[in-house]
Amino acid sequence: MGFIARHAITGALLTTLCAFGAGPAAASHYTGSCSTELNAVETAIDDAVFLGKKAGTDESNLDAKLDAAAAKIALQKHSDAIDKLENISDTATALAGAPKPKLDDATGINGAVSAAITCVGGL
Repeated sequence: MGFIARHAITGALLTTLCAFGAGPAAASHYTGSCSTELNAVETAIDDAVFLGKKAGTDESNLDAKLDAAAAKIALQKHSDAIDKLENISDTATALAGAPKPKLDDATGINGAVSAAITCVGGL
């Protein structure tokens, strides 16, 4: 089989795989109690537009705070988990409200965090 034919087949296979959802995975690695809400927070963080030289660091820090909240839930330390989630919201709000904003908009993150806090509060 020639070079062009192999690439045509590869392209067709990739197109087919993407059509069946084999493309990039959505954020959904949390399991257990409130996993739907935690995954929504992760997605909101991933979808947010971070600004400035430390954009990657700011996003990673929020992800780390979310991991810490999930760990507290797993340990059934629900009030600690709520504190960690509130810290995510506070940090996102501060980043968005800074004189030179580091986050385009905190609304999505804050909404997802609010739902997660409601879930954890019900445990």
